[in-house]
Amino acid sequence: MTTLSLLTLFKERHPLNLTQLGAILNADPFSLSDSVHYLMSLGYIRKGVEIEPLEGDLISFDTPLEITYKGIAAISQALKERKHFRHTEFRAWVTLLIAIAAFVLSIVSLCLQYI
Repeated sequence: MTTLSLLTLFKERHPLNLTQLGAILNADPFSLSDSVHYLMSLGYIRKGVEIEPLEGDLISFDTPLEITYKGIAAISQALKERKHFRHTEFRAWVTLLIAIAAFVLSIVSLCLQYI
């Protein structure tokens, strides 16, 4: 599960807790805790408003988590980068095909000159 897909889930279905996230992804909530802690350390998600003040930085399976503005901006940036990458790859492949076609035509032209 990538960071972008987790953030997208939080954006679509907020707030989520680890138990709900595990049910959606058909995964053990405990195995998702590292990814969630990573996203929290980046500031992409935060604890929801229903948190007791004594919990500190600990996250239980029922702690509501929600995406932050920084997380939404990260999704937007990642989608822009993917779009730019696809555009750049398309341009590179078209250029390669044009070069190969020119090479083949030049060989055919040379062969026809000497026949």
